[in-house]
Amino acid sequence: MGFNHTHYVPSLKGRAGEYGALQVMTAEVKTALTPLIEIPPIPWDFDDDQPAKTIDQHLEKVVPKVSQAWGVERPVFVDLLWIGPDERMAGGEHPLTYVFRTARQNDLQPIPVTGLVRDEDYQSACREAIQQDRRGVCIRLQGEDFEDIDDLTAQVAALLDMLGLSPGESDLLLDLRAVGVNEGNTLLAAVPVLVRSIPQLERWRSFVLAATAFPEDLMGLQPSSISLITRVGWIVWRTLITRSRVPRLPAFGDYAIAHPQPSEVDPRIMRPSASIRYTTDDAWLILKGRNLRDYGYTEFYDVCRDLIRRPEYSGAGFSWGDWYIDECANQRVGTGNLTTWRKVGTSHHLAVVTRQIASLA
Repeated sequence: MGFNHTHYVPSLKGRAGEYGALQVMTAEVKTALTPLIEIPPIPWDFDDDQPAKTIDQHLEKVVPKVSQAWGVERPVFVDLLWIGPDERMAGGEHPLTYVFRTARQNDLQPIPVTGLVRDEDYQSACREAIQQDRRGVCIRLQGEDFEDIDDLTAQVAALLDMLGLSPGESDLLLDLRAVGVNEGNTLLAAVPVLVRSIPQLERWRSFVLAATAFPEDLMGLQPSSISLITRVGWIVWRTLITRSRVPRLPAFGDYAIAHPQPSEVDPRIMRPSASIRYTTDDAWLILKGRNLRDYGYTEFYDVCRDLIRRPEYSGAGFSWGDWYIDECANQRVGTGNLTTWRKVGTSHHLAVVTRQIASLA
């Protein structure tokens, strides 16, 4: 595949809202990015205190969902890092092998994602998929991998050797995951050091830098409030690109409007609020209404009306999400639900980031 720093790699959680956002993207946005789909962990049944599904039930719809949302014309990164290492399909097949086998049967073009600390069976399943599909691999490095640079070089070389690949056949993702909203200057000093420590930096098929300051949840924000959260990952990447502070310019990666760590809250104690996570140039604008249990889903109409009156609103024609916000503000469509609102915010975010990157190219 291969791409340069003008490309975008959003890591998405493989849930209905994110899939929905991919499905409604314009062709222009779709050609400017390659999503990394993280298969979420098996959901938990809090009433019975056990997994809500078997691994077979959990994975059987992955390929149809990715195919419907993304299509079969372009590659997509797929990572099973949240699936337990001991999970096996009913017949004993490794979950990664199952996903890539069914993808192959349906003409999907997934590229497996792995890292230095994955277990031996996961790496073997990756190697099998690589050998059959000939699309290479994405190696995901994290901050802790850089604690011993000599060891990092040796581990990367050993992993590539085991997978039967060269850097030129592989994508490299430097994933800083969650960063603090006040860490911008620290990261601007640290990231060039990390980048220069990557072995054979110029030889990788593509190179991506990802980070986000999006919080784990919105519970710390007051009801009926409007907040700004700085997009630290974007600001750091943009500074690196415009000031050329690294020997190879990375593509941009983030987690859209989500935190890197998947969360599963007991629905019996949840008190969700109507909210919009709305991406602006350098921040996320969070408009939070009152809780749904007490005030109902019509709270979302009020949140949408508040947004379209603000100067940050991009207009109904900017993305599917912006169209839906305008329709809701004028009560021409239903309010939707939490999944709809994640689709709305993610749709807008993907459109914002691809246009921002294009403007810097």
